[in-house]
Amino acid sequence: MRKTTLLTLSLMLASTALMADVNVPYGVGTGKTDFINNNKYPKVDDPQPTGPLSFRVVSDKIWIADSVRSKLMQFDKSGKFISEFITYPKGEKAFFTEKIKDEKLGETELPVLLRTIDDFAPVYDEKGELQAFWVADSCKNIITKYSVDGNKINEVKHPEFCQVSRIEVGKGGHIFVADKVAKAIFTFDAEGNLCNKQPWEWSGFAVSGIDDTLYRLMYNNETRQNYISISTVDGKEIQGAPIQTYMFDPRLWWIDESKGECVITYSPAEFKGNYYIIRVGLNGQVIADGEMPAPIIMNRYIDCNNGEVYIGKGNYFKAPEGSFGVVPFKLPEPAK
Repeated sequence: MRKTTLLTLSLMLASTALMADVNVPYGVGTGKTDFINNNKYPKVDDPQPTGPLSFRVVSDKIWIADSVRSKLMQFDKSGKFISEFITYPKGEKAFFTEKIKDEKLGETELPVLLRTIDDFAPVYDEKGELQAFWVADSCKNIITKYSVDGNKINEVKHPEFCQVSRIEVGKGGHIFVADKVAKAIFTFDAEGNLCNKQPWEWSGFAVSGIDDTLYRLMYNNETRQNYISISTVDGKEIQGAPIQTYMFDPRLWWIDESKGECVITYSPAEFKGNYYIIRVGLNGQVIADGEMPAPIIMNRYIDCNNGEVYIGKGNYFKAPEGSFGVVPFKLPEPAK
């Protein structure tokens, strides 16, 4: 693995300066995102704070999940807030606080999540226009479809859902749901009927083509290499080429059909503040490598639409200090 120098990383970030950042203040209310950490709830047990877990780049808009308050917020790429809607029935709660008395904690107030947004995926019509979103909720272990103005269209439950985490919708309308505890990707048709279930190793996945082909990263114990697994929508698996570099905790994000390559992020064995990001051909060869700022605790911390790449930034440990941001990022280029 060739390590990109700090100078190269600086140039990569500087080259995107003409594209605006989207910054969302921490807080409760319109255009803000809530959070859970020890600053707000000093006696909360969870060692990992919670904030926005996912964002999406959709045409000329940025959609951000307030995962604590279970709402989707829409911004333009200049950072201007446009609209938001809740992803649960009106009259219900997604979040509340409870006062408790405990021998160790004493009297304290703790947050309770009834719903959340772990991830969400856009649904496009035949003209490529945004039609709706499928939202994955690990508190209820359901996926729900909403129109862009927040009207509920459909809901899918499955008895094997344990902790839904990632969701994608293919061009053919199939819905792919990754579940961490089940260690599986469930494939549904556009109406929410189960098609199949395939193994998943927490290593991201992507859906590509009009036939909704599924791409996963799988690990071969014999060769000790990750390889690209390609599956048809009916579940037939084709083992692809091994990836010619060592990767710790990798994540596959998307497939660039025009270039025949995918984008993967992973953590270096000796973590020093940045992640590695690589472009890999479907033959397993690394095309380009670089570094990116280590993401905060998110399920989806990088996204791409029409060649524009954005990453999430922020610090949920320090909130309400600072803000949550979505900023442009330039992928690494092959060495000359």
